Amino acid sequence: MMRLAHILDGLRCSGCGALDVLWLDPVRGLVECHECGEKATVIVDGLDLVDALDGCGGDW
Repeated sequence: MMRLAHILDGLRCSGCGALDVLWLDPVRGLVECHECGEKATVIVDGLDLVDALDGCGGDW
């Protein structure tokens, strides 16, 4: 199973201060620093699973 993660350009880790090492995992609602391993939970604004499935045109 492949997980989609997005790098957060231009942001620094508050733990180690490294630049461009933060990754957002919107499925788990988690931001992780790939330098020091610091993690933070986040609320991802956008469509939830039911809204995403409605746009597929299928009868769920």
